[in-house]
Amino acid sequence: MRVENFNPNRFDQTFEDVCIERLVEAAEVVADEARRKCPVGTVSRPIYKTGPYAGKEWTARDAGQLKRSIRVTRRTTKTGKPLSRIRNVRTYAGTKKAYYASIVEHGGRPFMRPAFTQSFQRVKEILGVR
Repeated sequence: MRVENFNPNRFDQTFEDVCIERLVEAAEVVADEARRKCPVGTVSRPIYKTGPYAGKEWTARDAGQLKRSIRVTRRTTKTGKPLSRIRNVRTYAGTKKAYYASIVEHGGRPFMRPAFTQSFQRVKEILGVR
């Protein structure tokens, strides 16, 4: 038997795209659970106007900033092309204004790790793992 025009790499990109879509969906499940578990402060205040840190953007507080900072990202190269064949879908918490995400997570009120633990079975279902 002879097979002509056989190209085993022809569907690689399709398979990779489907896998990435599943990874993004699984990461969104974890992010949603993290948003539910994230502690929300009650204090909001403007940027400091006096003192050594006057005018610094990070001195402002906005209730719920940490919760709003939880996001799913797909890593890309500097040209904007997606990275392939490495772990390129991630769930992040924190921004420049919500710099305290790691402090909250590791300082007694964890929300990301319990979110992953609690949604682990759902993630396995999405990824098709037994």
